[in-house]
Amino acid sequence: MSSIKTIWIAATAVVIASGLATGVPAVSAAEPHEAERHCVIAVTAVQGGVLVTAPEVCFATLAQADSYAASLGTEKAGLSHSAQSSGANTIGTHFSSTSYRGSSVRVVGTTCSGGVWYPTGTWDNNIESSLHHCGTSPTKFYDYSSCAGPSHSIYQAASSLGQWNNRASCVRYG
Repeated sequence: MSSIKTIWIAATAVVIASGLATGVPAVSAAEPHEAERHCVIAVTAVQGGVLVTAPEVCFATLAQADSYAASLGTEKAGLSHSAQSSGANTIGTHFSSTSYRGSSVRVVGTTCSGGVWYPTGTWDNNIESSLHHCGTSPTKFYDYSSCAGPSHSIYQAASSLGQWNNRASCVRYG
C-alpha cells in the first residue's frame, strides 16, 4: 500500500473516531418539524396609536383561520361595538417563512388609518413575508419595540422582507 493511501486511511479513521468520541453524529438527524399555526388577532380598539387586541385565536390550517377572520364582527370575537357594526377587515397578514409559507398571523380590524402592533410570543422577530392590505398606506417594520430607528416599508405583498426577515418587534400600519 502506498504511503499516501496509508496516511489518508489513518486520517479518515482519526476523524471518524473523534466524531464518535465527541458524540457528533456522522449524519445529522433532521430537525423535528414544528407544526404550523395560523392565528387571527382581532383589533378591539386603538389607544394612543397602539392597536389593542383580543387574544390570538389559532388554527391548524390557513383555511380555518381565513374562515374565522371572515366571521369576525360578532360578540364572541371580542370586537368593539363600532368594529361589529362596520365589519372587520384584514389589516395585515404575516408569515414565518418566505413566499407566504409557514405559520401565519392575520391582524383584523376596521381601518388601515394607522396603528401599531407589537408582535409578541412566537411572532416577535419571526416575520419573513407579508401580505399588505392597506392600499397606498405603508406597512412599516421596526427592529425595536419602540417603533424608532431604521424601518422597512412595504406598499404591496412582500414574499420576503430581505434583510428585515425575523427582525420585526414593531409593525406600524398606515
